[in-house]
Amino acid sequence: MPPSEILIYDPPKVNGVADDDPEGYIPLDLLQKGIEVVVPIWRRQSPDGKQDTLIVWMRRSGDVEISRKAYITPISELEFIVPIGPEYLVADGVIEVFYETRNYLNNPSYSLLRKLTIDHAPIYKDLPEVDFPAADFFGYLNCDSKPPIWSGVEVKVPPLPSFCKVGDVCRVEWIGYLSPNGSGDRITSTYKVINKELLNDLEIENGFSVTIEPFAPHLEPMQDNASAISEYSVYRGAKLIGTSKKGLVRFDRIVPGNPVPCGP
Repeated sequence: MPPSEILIYDPPKVNGVADDDPEGYIPLDLLQKGIEVVVPIWRRQSPDGKQDTLIVWMRRSGDVEISRKAYITPISELEFIVPIGPEYLVADGVIEVFYETRNYLNNPSYSLLRKLTIDHAPIYKDLPEVDFPAADFFGYLNCDSKPPIWSGVEVKVPPLPSFCKVGDVCRVEWIGYLSPNGSGDRITSTYKVINKELLNDLEIENGFSVTIEPFAPHLEPMQDNASAISEYSVYRGAKLIGTSKKGLVRFDRIVPGNPVPCGP
């Protein structure tokens, strides 16, 4: 390339921060231990035997130089991992990270900005567990359940706490086990996740229901002395803000004297 040509690079990635999250929420554990900025090798290096320099910047009220390192070309690395320590992530707010390269003539090229959001608000844990309206007094779904198991299982999310807002997403997860107490090996084929956007205040105040279906593969494997666990998490954008206790429901689809479980 001509030594004076200025290139524009894509924004850097940050390990642990979702690429598809435009706000770039940094998970709490990374706020406590620091983040890693990933810089790919730039498209055009200086001629062999010359020197290129990589500079990583963080922008808040001004630009702070995080790292500066020179490399002799040709550079064999495919990417560079540059840490930003937790001391830079103490105050809540928005920061931006970007990088700059300088060729052997000291001509710069820059990346676009990667927005990152620092939010130390706690994750609310142990929210009330879900309910299974069709389960009997002992917490079983069986051949007499109404509606029948094979038409789907209702999972009732209870009223949500006041910190939830319209537009948040409640992520309901379901997984089955070949044990009556939600332990041991998971039946991976039964896993289901339902992302429910909270559409109005009534859904927050009263809770809502989702249905686990179809019967195969999400319900059929649980026959006798089996169970399932369901739990939910609340997200605001890509930021996790709440998690629930685990709800357990048991399965008994065996009729005495009949070796074949009830159902299709």
